[in-house]
Order: sequence, then C-alpha cells, then structure tokens
Amino acid sequence: MTDKSMQTKGDGHKQEKYFSDHDYDGIKELNNPSPYWVLLLFLGTIGFSLFYAVHYFGYPDNGRDQYSEYNKQMAMAGKKSDQNPATQAGAFVMDQAQMDAGAKLFTEKGCIACHGAKGEGNAIGPNMTDKFWINGCKPVDLIKVVTEGVPAKGMTPFKSMMTEAQIKSVVAYILGALVGSNPPNAKAQQGVECK
Repeated sequence: MTDKSMQTKGDGHKQEKYFSDHDYDGIKELNNPSPYWVLLLFLGTIGFSLFYAVHYFGYPDNGRDQYSEYNKQMAMAGKKSDQNPATQAGAFVMDQAQMDAGAKLFTEKGCIACHGAKGEGNAIGPNMTDKFWINGCKPVDLIKVVTEGVPAKGMTPFKSMMTEAQIKSVVAYILGALVGSNPPNAKAQQGVECK
C-alpha cells in the first residue's frame, strides 16, 4: 500500500476513516467506493434500457412493437408475392425457341430425376403428359409450382436456381411439348382433369 495514512500503525484515527461501519466477527470492511466513471456507466445503461423499453415495447401503437413489425413484414411479403411471376397471370407465350430452351433446362436442372426423361412420371413425381394435374390447370399455377415448389410432396423450389424467364421456358416446354405426348410407361393419372 502506498498511502502513508494506511501504513501508519501508531495513528489509529487516520486508519479509521478508511473503514466502514460493518464489522463481521472482528473483521472490518474497507470503505472502497467504485470510481465515478463506473457509477456513470451503470446509470447510463439503466437510462438506455428505459429508453429502449419505452421505444420498442412502451407506449401503444408506436409502430415498433412486435405486432406492428409482424404486420409490416406480412405487408412487404404480400407486395413481393404480387411481383412474383408465380402469382402474375401476365402474358404467357409458348414459341418454339422458348420450348427448346425449356427442354434443355428440364434436363439440366434435374427435372427428369422425378418426372422422367419424357415427363412420364416415376415413383417420385407425377405424370406431366396427361390432362390430369394436382396443383391447378393454368400456366400460372404451374409457374407457381416450379417457382415455390411443393415441399409436402418433395418438389424443390426452383426460384433460386432459375430466372423468371427460365421458369417460363420450362413451363412452356411442359405445356407445349409434354402434355398430350403419350409416352410409353406413363404413370397413372393423378389430380383433377384439366379441360
């Protein structure tokens, strides 16, 4: 210890000012308060936590509580789905160039693994050559299935693997070249007949 008043053994009065009133079985506790910067930091954290609680959880309808954030996120998701090609019923063109590009993508992206090389279906995926469809009859329904997938049935979403134009090309190939092709060993009909 460097404080001379603590080292002075003969002057008990000077030493007494450093001790608190606590006495535990003859053991005295030093009065050693925290530095002011620690106290200010502690008070600052309490003030910040009060501000944070009021700002994010406090007064009602401030638009920052979890319920409001949830509603904002759902509204943004609704706007995104309105822009999604799977939900747009815009012009759908099936020309030969687009169907050729779709045929190439059908093979490259592994669609044949579940639907067969000629769309005949297999143990995993349904037959794509007949008039019976499981998830809707319109091109926009098929675009949605390819884009979003059908996780319950094991259909992978391709929105991260193909562009919007590529998805439309695959759908054009399915609807223009596969439907009605009657390949050998086609899987049995599933779903609702599309007329």
